[in-house]
Amino acid sequence: MKTKRSRDLPNVPWITAEGAFDPTEFPIDSTLRQCVDSNSNKFTSGCRLLAIMAGHGRIEAGVFLLGLLRYYQDELSRLGVVVESLREFRDTRCAAVLFGELRRVPSSNTTRKYLDTVITTLARMPADMVQEQFWELAGDLAFSYRMRAKFKAIAEAIDGRS
Repeated sequence: MKTKRSRDLPNVPWITAEGAFDPTEFPIDSTLRQCVDSNSNKFTSGCRLLAIMAGHGRIEAGVFLLGLLRYYQDELSRLGVVVESLREFRDTRCAAVLFGELRRVPSSNTTRKYLDTVITTLARMPADMVQEQFWELAGDLAFSYRMRAKFKAIAEAIDGRS
């Protein structure tokens, strides 16, 4: 027996007739405000909700997350949350921006965790979006031997799954 949406929620289109959350209908305004809030819990919650929206086809959610990369460009802890949220935004422009982050942020002990998050996010994207760029980075002498080896390993792993 199907559960009907309560008559108490007639103006809540983001709750389906079955009582489930529909991120394609959820209003985005309050979520966007959370993403620029100084409270880290609100920020993280907002980014996670944008990730869900982007994963369900809300392109504007993914575009806003890309904008947050510039807004917080010097705050590695926030950047990490944004990049993790971009895992759901499967777009070639997103991949290009993340590859740009690998070039923009110098590798150091301080940035290692963030760069690993960027690499992991890119590695989970569709092969046709990232494989060629990983091979290019594997041969780029601007990166350390260790980073080039990491890029090569990912490119080979992508070859294996293609």
